[in-house]
Amino acid sequence: MKALIFIAHGSKKELSNNEFKSMVENIRSKDKKYDFIESSFLEIALPSIEDSTKKLIEKGVKEISFYPFFLNSGKHVAIDIPNIIKKLQKQYPNISFSPLEHFGKSRYIEDIILKDIS
Repeated sequence: MKALIFIAHGSKKELSNNEFKSMVENIRSKDKKYDFIESSFLEIALPSIEDSTKKLIEKGVKEISFYPFFLNSGKHVAIDIPNIIKKLQKQYPNISFSPLEHFGKSRYIEDIILKDIS
């Protein structure tokens, strides 16, 4: 079984966190590739990346991909998230962890913006 964990920064504002969770739920309902899709937060909000990972492993998942929902490749994308994934790999050596490119690297963003402003 394989899973995908979306990672957002996390906010003190519950509305922001709920918008992200709702987006992930919508993706989950339409996706055909993954057995499980979960949301997680780097900081401030829950569930944490570690909690979402543990939940999936307890369900028997052996492959987990991580999708950082960040626009730019700042410290969180370049350092913090990779460090968390490295720690998880040490903690769960029999699980395959795969970081995906962050949202801002998507080749479709410019098309979305062009549609929004047209």
